[in-house]
Amino acid sequence: MWRSSFFQRDLLRFFRDHAERVNWYQAVLCGCGSSPGAPANIGCKVCGGLGYFYPSAAVTALAILTAVQQQEVLESAGLIMPGDLICDQPPGAVSLAPWDIIITTWSQGLPFEGSVLQKGAGNSENLPYRATKVYECVQTDPLTGAVTAYADGIDFSVSGKSVTWLGTANQPAEGSLYSMRYNATYEWVVLPPGQVRVERSQDLGPRTALRKRHVVLPNAPALLES
Repeated sequence: MWRSSFFQRDLLRFFRDHAERVNWYQAVLCGCGSSPGAPANIGCKVCGGLGYFYPSAAVTALAILTAVQQQEVLESAGLIMPGDLICDQPPGAVSLAPWDIIITTWSQGLPFEGSVLQKGAGNSENLPYRATKVYECVQTDPLTGAVTAYADGIDFSVSGKSVTWLGTANQPAEGSLYSMRYNATYEWVVLPPGQVRVERSQDLGPRTALRKRHVVLPNAPALLES
């Protein structure tokens, strides 16, 4: 928690020294409903039925990200849950709005429990997040107990969110399922409500909670720029 002895210039200096740059996609309401205030059109080609979309490229923002383990008050109130992040912005920043998406620029990514994918007719499938390091890619047979492993750089390659099979004999059959564990560049969704923090007429900067995109907006990847 910020101490009352912090003044705005001290906060600005703190953010200058410790904040990181994140990529920020701003959510915009979609006008696909039948009338103002009506539910979104589930078949909308713009928002995919979410009710909002991301029409512009990401812009850069400054933020300090903190794990929820250090935010027990918010967690006990039910505003956040394990796995979420707290995002603090510098004084004077434009607040992140609910359903905006931010993406960290950490080159190493973070551990992800993995994805179950279905082998298509072509040579590639899409991952929910950009992969920075692949640990395992396997297929399991529940009837025989057999486990088939595939090698990164030999049987397949990964670039961004795309898995490409390299045409070897060792690859899943069309229509079958396989799983991949990897480090991911998470996309984080801004949760309502945000906090406006002012002390003694001093702007302390907004604070918001962030949740992994696949938990709350599993269909959002198609709405972001490639």
